[in-house]
Amino acid sequence: MKKYFYITLFTLAPILAAAPKKIAEQKESDWVDARYAKVKLGPFVSGHVATPKGSTHKGIAIRVGEKGEGTMVFDTDLCTWRTGWTGGFLKTDPARYGLIRALKPDGKIIFANPPTPGVASDQGTFADPRNPKHGPLPKGHARYRGLYVNGNRVVVRYDVGETQIHDSPWLRKGADGEARFHRDLKIARGSKAVQTLRLDDASAGIDLRNLAGPKSSLDFDKLTTAGPGRWGEPIVTKGIVDQRKTAFAIDTITVPYKNPHNALFFTAGHDFTSNGDCFVATAHGDVWKVTGIDAELKAVKWHRFATGLYQPLGLRVVKDQVYVLGRDQITRLHDNNNDGEADFYEAFNNDIMIGGGGHSYATCLETDPQGNFYFIRCAEGTPHGGVVLKVSADGSKLEVVATGFRNPNGLGVGPNGVITAADQQGTWVPETRLDVIKPGGFYGFMPMHKRKVAPKTYDPPLMWIPRVLDNSAGGQVWVPEGKWGLFGGELIHFSYGRCTMMHILCDGPNGGAMPIGGRFLSGACRGRFNPVDGHLYVSGLLGWQTAAIRDGCLQRVRYTGAALQQPVRMKVHANGIRLTFSTALDKKIAEDIDSWSAEQWNYKWTSAYGSKDWSVKDSTRQGRDKITIQSAKLLPDGKSVFLQMPVQPVHSMAIQYNLDTAAGKIFKGTFHLTVNKVGVVHE
Repeated sequence: MKKYFYITLFTLAPILAAAPKKIAEQKESDWVDARYAKVKLGPFVSGHVATPKGSTHKGIAIRVGEKGEGTMVFDTDLCTWRTGWTGGFLKTDPARYGLIRALKPDGKIIFANPPTPGVASDQGTFADPRNPKHGPLPKGHARYRGLYVNGNRVVVRYDVGETQIHDSPWLRKGADGEARFHRDLKIARGSKAVQTLRLDDASAGIDLRNLAGPKSSLDFDKLTTAGPGRWGEPIVTKGIVDQRKTAFAIDTITVPYKNPHNALFFTAGHDFTSNGDCFVATAHGDVWKVTGIDAELKAVKWHRFATGLYQPLGLRVVKDQVYVLGRDQITRLHDNNNDGEADFYEAFNNDIMIGGGGHSYATCLETDPQGNFYFIRCAEGTPHGGVVLKVSADGSKLEVVATGFRNPNGLGVGPNGVITAADQQGTWVPETRLDVIKPGGFYGFMPMHKRKVAPKTYDPPLMWIPRVLDNSAGGQVWVPEGKWGLFGGELIHFSYGRCTMMHILCDGPNGGAMPIGGRFLSGACRGRFNPVDGHLYVSGLLGWQTAAIRDGCLQRVRYTGAALQQPVRMKVHANGIRLTFSTALDKKIAEDIDSWSAEQWNYKWTSAYGSKDWSVKDSTRQGRDKITIQSAKLLPDGKSVFLQMPVQPVHSMAIQYNLDTAAGKIFKGTFHLTVNKVGVVHE
């Protein structure tokens, strides 16, 4: 049985009271939005906080006082309290919807500490042992484990060596009328001494009380079990069921954009429990529990499940447990009393090293068949900037899988463990690229190569996706085997920029893409198949360089089985391309070479932003090369056509078709592909 002693600390302080523009026409001023400042926040907010003596990159700003008249900021990397102020809570910056710049204190600063450990090492020093100065302290030194929320109190939980510490900040007004920052600590008895106080700067006035008191007036056992609900009854919305007779119907689970909390719904990730309940993360820090999703969508309930997370852009449910990816960590959420609201925000893994980069998001959250987690980070000058990261199934280990990413917004992991990821056009990324990830791979963005010797080239993508299809990529999802007819077991890629999805046709190292479905209300990022109804659900958000018309969306894609006319398989041969369509074709039209045309081009991999289209035949000439189609042959299955034509490795090829089905329906389109490897001769 563990024994505890308590410490109470006080710091003296006074009390202080329309439709989007075309993507190419959008500019910075279009993305200025001050609504985040009006959101009703919970008792804490995690994020990058501009604290006085150096920024806190993994900060938790916690309201203290009965009326929330004070704030204290805990640094989860260093396990220390960085600053405290009285007055307001946090100032948000309206640039890019409040998602790009640091949070700022809104009040009078009472105390501030530099970025040094909050507890001494075994050697008795408070020196920062980290090299580089990013990420958490060594596990034997101190490690943040999570926080409890109960009413208006927050309890921070961390370990110092083997010693468990519960630390709850507060602010009280004394008999003299002054306000005092107050910390109650519950410290489990350990085998080693723990030094937790540094009094370098006493200018604020420090009053120490109960340094070895046997107990505290605070009931930690009660605070760390479960507290009362905070957010009231669920919000009920009515969805829209798509009545179109198309191969893919898109239903809308109506998002409560207007709500009593002024919460913003920049939906950025979702997943399902085994009974079909859906959990949805929003970029401004919330997780919502969504129930009542059925065929008719007449009464869908949204309950605010968690708040205060650091820009969560990925969510995964494993064995009915919710895991959320923020910039700072993977958080496992616990609802201890089953009231629909999280009580314990567990730091499942916070080994990630982050800096203060405004665009350095951590996106997506996927698992492989062994239960390991994967996510991807945007570029930043830290060891974990611009890389794919893997976290072990038990959360104990984080490791880099692959490097060389610029501003990725998603990945995917297939049922057989294949990892895919996509990056956005920009410097060193000539066009949107969709990659199949291999351990140790380098995927093109030179500032993030992470090698002792700079690479001369990159691992080629499965496909370069032209801007006409995708100007800014989201993540990927694999269709379960046995679902969606011809698309069962196939890869789906989401376009955040175009608010669409596309079927990725794979032929070994070669990839092609065909749009399917329709347009989503917001920038499509994540896809999950509901284990109960078997349909695909897509979430996405508004941001910069997207055709989104709403802040976010949660939409259901149903495969109806209706007729569809487009390529569904491809094969690259040494003497041509074989395309298999979803329907039988009219032989005469299919074999008329005037029904077909093709062109190809390459990109240049440079430090310039993006790339023009460059001739394959003459790399000094801008433009595309026409490809002569020598013949077109309809194969015995009645659906496949072999186009005899010269084939060589090429970044992009476009094949236009204007065909008739065997039943006489006219259809046309363009199929885009990348040829990395030429196959055998087609006989």
